Amino acid sequence: MHRSIAAALLSALVAGAALAQTADPIRTQAGIRYACTGVDADSREDPRWKQFAARLVFAAGNGDYLSQVTVRVVDAGGKTVVEVTDCGPWLLLDLPQGRYQVFASARDGQARQHDGSGALNVGGSGRSEAIIRFPDISG
Repeated sequence: MHRSIAAALLSALVAGAALAQTADPIRTQAGIRYACTGVDADSREDPRWKQFAARLVFAAGNGDYLSQVTVRVVDAGGKTVVEVTDCGPWLLLDLPQGRYQVFASARDGQARQHDGSGALNVGGSGRSEAIIRFPDISG
């Protein structure tokens, strides 16, 4: 009996460890590390975010944060460097120094798609940031 309990506990620990590994929000795509995160206190203060060179913020017309945004980041040569779906309200990117265009789309409460875009300049000191607003989404 004790062996079956021990085996069950060990199995649960292994499953929990595997789940914790897959729950890591930091991903890599084409050599670019990124993380989609929320804006609660734990997310805002997560020390891992300091290592990212850029942050994109997605907001509705009234300033409310938006999630489930699809994002495409394009370098100065027109090449897509990263494409992410269902992200936000923050997208942290570890991009090399340079100028980028950001194209994003979000859906409103009636499932209508809205597009937004912006420029992102990465380099220099500190983290670069761009806010992509969707003025036709009320939040």
